Amino acid sequence: MKYHAGVSHSAQTIESAVSMQTQVNARVVFLTHYIPLYQVRVLQEITKSIREFKILLSTPIEPNRDFRPDWSGLDVAVQKTITLRRRWKHRSAGFDDPLFVHVPYDTLSRLKSISPDVVFSHELGARSLAAARYCRRSGAKLVLATFMSEHTEQGRGWMRSRVRRRLISQADAITYNGPSCRDYLLSMGADEKRLFHLPYAADDRNVLAEVPFRDEEAVRNRLLCIGQLSARKGVLPLVQQASEFCRRLDQSLEITFVGDGPLRSALEALAAGQSIEGQAAPDKRLKINVLGNQPAGDLPGLMLQHGAIVAPTLADEWLLVVNEGMHAAMPVIGSVYAQAVTTLVRDNETGWQYDPLCPDQDHTSSLSRALDGYFRASDEQLVLMRQNAREAASAYTPRKSADGAIAAIASVVGGSAGSGVGHGS
Repeated sequence: MKYHAGVSHSAQTIESAVSMQTQVNARVVFLTHYIPLYQVRVLQEITKSIREFKILLSTPIEPNRDFRPDWSGLDVAVQKTITLRRRWKHRSAGFDDPLFVHVPYDTLSRLKSISPDVVFSHELGARSLAAARYCRRSGAKLVLATFMSEHTEQGRGWMRSRVRRRLISQADAITYNGPSCRDYLLSMGADEKRLFHLPYAADDRNVLAEVPFRDEEAVRNRLLCIGQLSARKGVLPLVQQASEFCRRLDQSLEITFVGDGPLRSALEALAAGQSIEGQAAPDKRLKINVLGNQPAGDLPGLMLQHGAIVAPTLADEWLLVVNEGMHAAMPVIGSVYAQAVTTLVRDNETGWQYDPLCPDQDHTSSLSRALDGYFRASDEQLVLMRQNAREAASAYTPRKSADGAIAAIASVVGGSAGSGVGHGS
């Protein structure tokens, strides 16, 4: 079975041509917030294929991230930026999560000094508004890089929708991260012929070339949850629902949390068998481990010690840990509110989808139903699912992601390697 997002015929044609190119003859500036480690390899691949590729960051790293930035092989500069702390309130999902909004205020002067042929701007906010303004005045081409899903964009407000529609109409090309993002862009008036697939890809420096054999009996009841420990990630409902599952079926289960965040102390209290405000102590058959942040290079080895990934998020426009777990041959028990899950996870083939907002008594889409399926599967079925998961993830590589970005850029400067362009060349 193939797992892919739909793309227009013209976009596929350009992407196929670009994958065989050596270099696009253009000066490109990429505007983004910061560079996550998994994105380094994608940007390195893009850099190889563009004559001149400069990156302007709003900030070296956000305050709630814990890693050392890696800009190796990249031409990076940090902008003058005002960073605002905001709250993301998602009414239908029922969470309130902190976030950072970056407003770089020297974008126009930076772009004027560089004089790019193409401005490749991340997201549909302040930086892209400034980029669009520069492109209108200079004649440079505007490519928007969008990473979102229909679920994450619910309730954004009429003013933001109006601004987004305007930006989308002005873009010469737009990249999207998955099928739901593509559908959202089309609903906002995007031209299908100008859309290019730029999927998330796991960092190939941390992907095992071969996955050792697992003792299914030893790892079956051990689940791994990786990500920020926040309300949006659904970690407390996961404990509550898993506890009820253990109580109802007299089933032992172990969940290891990797990550940090505002709910870490609450999870540690539950791990110690204590109750917290609004939530009783978990069933004794449920063991909870809270490891905190771990080096990215250590995660593949940690995955081999567990039977499956559990991803309880209430809203994620993708969720890269799904790719990472599948590369390590792990079935994913994942929330339908992550686009990676709805794109890559198929029940009884690569894992199980579930709705973390669904009551435990509802056996059509609850965590209980997914765990039932997981524990009922034979060892032979799980071995096959591990192979399926690894195969599904293998299509999502840094080079594949880079090809989507390069194809979008090539489409606005003539579409062929070595082709000359006018502005700034």
